[in-house]
Amino acid sequence: MSRNTTEAINSYVTDMLALERHIQTAIAGQIEDLNEEYPDVVRHLSVVKREVDGHIRNLEGLAERRVQGGQGLADVVKRAGSAVLGAGAAAVDFVRNEKLPKNLRDDYTATSLAAIGYVMLHTTALSLGDREVADLAHLHLKDHARSVMRLHNVIPGAVIAFLQHDGLPARADVLNEVSRNIEKVWSDQSGSVPEASEAAAGGFSTRGKGTGATSADRPSRSTPDL
Repeated sequence: MSRNTTEAINSYVTDMLALERHIQTAIAGQIEDLNEEYPDVVRHLSVVKREVDGHIRNLEGLAERRVQGGQGLADVVKRAGSAVLGAGAAAVDFVRNEKLPKNLRDDYTATSLAAIGYVMLHTTALSLGDREVADLAHLHLKDHARSVMRLHNVIPGAVIAFLQHDGLPARADVLNEVSRNIEKVWSDQSGSVPEASEAAAGGFSTRGKGTGATSADRPSRSTPDL
């Protein structure tokens, strides 16, 4: 593996480590702040945090073995974090004193950002022949897809609970209709977007045709088991 190839993969690894650490810090703060008032929401956030904790351990071990030129891991990740969060600060703006639905919205945004980041890392590693990183990125992508689905299903109920907490006559019996409508939106679009190989064939310049294609995970109506 050439030095340039190695650096290309390592840059994605440290980017993802920086993002996962940012998500970990934010969700840990939310769990602390929401524990007494919204224990059901905290139960779901705790599941997400446990998965993020595992991702960080995996990425730290990987990055420690791959850091180039005697650079310390902390310095490399710090620079990566500045770049990642500089680009996404408007989209991933965690504020612990924000209202519950907005906090969950930001969690959803961050896990979605992490999911597409792992799609990019998986693609980069697989296309450059690094099976170890490709497999790890695939594993983490599955975890974040599940977290996106979880938050997708938790947020409507959290919105209702927050409105009721504010004294508004929000009806919880609409949640079944909300779930059906959301499910239909996603299922209606399932056949209308190209797969990865089709999208590349439609306009990207590639040196060879790929043989595999992936489909995006769709949010599910049912909340995943804890």
